[in-house]
Amino acid sequence: ADIPSDAVIGPHTVIQNAVIGRNVRIGANCSIGFDGFGFVGDRRFPHYGRVIIEDDVEIGCNTCIDRGALGDTIIRKGAKIDNLVHVAHNCDVGESALIGAGATLCGGTVIGPRARVAPNAAIREQLTFGGDAVVGLGAVVTKDGAPDTTVIGNPAKPYEKR
Repeated sequence: ADIPSDAVIGPHTVIQNAVIGRNVRIGANCSIGFDGFGFVGDRRFPHYGRVIIEDDVEIGCNTCIDRGALGDTIIRKGAKIDNLVHVAHNCDVGESALIGAGATLCGGTVIGPRARVAPNAAIREQLTFGGDAVVGLGAVVTKDGAPDTTVIGNPAKPYEKR
């Protein structure tokens, strides 16, 4: 892994197949850059990608970020990821996005800039959530989300103020 001298990395964190930007903080007991849960039938799909963590990112303790399968998993500049989060292979977490504790981003999820994912939310694979969108507490997202919208519930549906 390529890790600059100003990175702060907690104890028992293991990093491989990754490029780390400047001013990055990674908590204790994290796993970054290992193969994700990729199978075709009963055969493991190879993972050749990396994890790219851009500048000014913070990642909480006990978080797992899988390396990409064919492309890269990317955590963009200024994103903040809480404790106990799983970011699967080939996800793209947007600039200054916030991901709450216990959230799960399945493979290929794209989170737009400044979007917020509340604690314990789960987003199904290959979905895109636009910039400034909000995924509510414990929501189970099964469809793409437009920019600047809020979804809540299971399955998640748009929330409209009355």
